[in-house]
Order: sequence, then C-alpha cells, then structure tokens
Amino acid sequence: MVLNNNYSIFLIISCFTLLFLSTSAPNSIASTSQSPLQTQCLSFPNVSVTGNSNNENDNSNGGDGPKGLKINVHLSNQNTDNVGPLTIFIITSNGECAIAKINSDPVESVGQENELTFEFDSGIIDVNENFNACVETSNNFDFKCVLGTNSPSKVPEEIFLEVPIENVNSFTN
Repeated sequence: MVLNNNYSIFLIISCFTLLFLSTSAPNSIASTSQSPLQTQCLSFPNVSVTGNSNNENDNSNGGDGPKGLKINVHLSNQNTDNVGPLTIFIITSNGECAIAKINSDPVESVGQENELTFEFDSGIIDVNENFNACVETSNNFDFKCVLGTNSPSKVPEEIFLEVPIENVNSFTN
C-alpha cells in the first residue's frame, strides 16, 4: 500500500513538472522578435547618424561636446532591389550598438551607393579598438558583417558592406 501511495505521489509530481516545463520552455528561448544582431546589443550610446537613413531620431545628444570616431558605411546597391528594409549596425567590442534603418527603394537607388555616417561621442570606441559593421535584412534577418578598427588617424573610417541576398529563386525561365 505504501508503494502504491509513493508511486501516485511520484506520478503527480512528474505530471506537474512536465506541465511546468512545457509551458515555460518557449519563454526560455531567445525571442524571435529581435534579430540575432539585436541580441548582441547591451547598450545604445549617443550617436549621430546622417545620410540615407530613415531614422526619426539619430540618437544624438545634441550637445556641442567633442566628437569621437566617424564611420562612413557604404552599401553596395548590387542586391538592394532584392531585399526589403535594411538595418545597419555598428557594434563595439563592449556590446554598444548604433543602429540605423534604411528603406530599400530600387527606383531611388539605381546607380547610387547608399552611404551612412555614424559619429560617436569621444571615448565610445577608443583608438585601435575593433568594431563590427553589419547590414541586416528586416524580412528574414540575413546579415553580413565586416570588422573595422579605429585607426589613430583623425579621418573617418571607411566601411564597405555588401547587402545580403534574400529570397533568391534558383529557377530560371
């Protein structure tokens, strides 16, 4: 009788445990509402973004303080007619991210190169510190990144990114 009683308690506890695990498992997996690159961002420093960005605010603090590193990001237009909106990321080695969104409009971008300039406050990316510059598609989060370094020279860093191809049909007519 004691064995049956212990077995019943074990069975009840096991059922509740399985029920708990099945309802809590989706919450423990990384959210699909954020892209893989967004999950790398730990903080968002004050950054001024200029160029073909459609950001309503540029995250700048509006101050006249000393500015730090400037990064000019050039996007190839080879694939921009194959993709939807794009997001450009600059990710520091400390996980600080500057983000700009671009709406891809093939009519406006034919024969042109999309360019954005990110200007960080001084001290965000130190001299000789590495950073990643990435372009990501908004539809399926395909991305391409390049590694850049803040050189000691006082000129902007030039980064060239190729837009990833998405939804390319392998069938030809």
